Amino acid sequence: MTRRSRSLTRLQLVPLVALAAIWVETTSLAQMPDVTKPPPILKSAGQFSAARLSRPPVIDGREWIAAKVQPTSDPDRVPLPTKVFSLTLTDCGDHDGDFQRCQLLFRRGRATPVRIHDGFTGWVFVTPDGRYIFTEPLYVLDVRQWKQYALFEALQIPNYTNIEAISRDGKRLFISRRDCAMDCIGIGVEDEYFELILP
Repeated sequence: MTRRSRSLTRLQLVPLVALAAIWVETTSLAQMPDVTKPPPILKSAGQFSAARLSRPPVIDGREWIAAKVQPTSDPDRVPLPTKVFSLTLTDCGDHDGDFQRCQLLFRRGRATPVRIHDGFTGWVFVTPDGRYIFTEPLYVLDVRQWKQYALFEALQIPNYTNIEAISRDGKRLFISRRDCAMDCIGIGVEDEYFELILP
């Protein structure tokens, strides 16, 4: 085998390893039983952690990639990176007085859709591997373990929060927050920045 052929073999193996990792995660999620009850909401952060940042990172598609956050305003299916489960927005409206929010329903297999929690959310973010579902103000549902963590309380990152970006390795999220929902310019409200580390 020549040096060039060995180099080509290594280059071909890299995407294959990445695809295999995604396949393993998707397969493990697909083999889970259908859920029929909402997940328990835990007040702890579990194995999630966060660090405050002094300034936002550069989101240029290299180390940090812009997060595909789905705003909730109208009843509809949520676009997902996986077909293992589905998410549906329902009962949308001005529930909390500042902008449109919806209930979020989770469905896997042929089970009846279940609400992820009793509240309403203004946005939804699903990690590229389909493992975690984030909702406002900063809940995270571990789809594999079927447990939900109230990170906004446990990590003291209150609303109004936005997931801005995800790291290339999929292990960190860049989150910004402020004290108002919109129209904050000119009233002295400053953004705060956090890096959320996933388990």
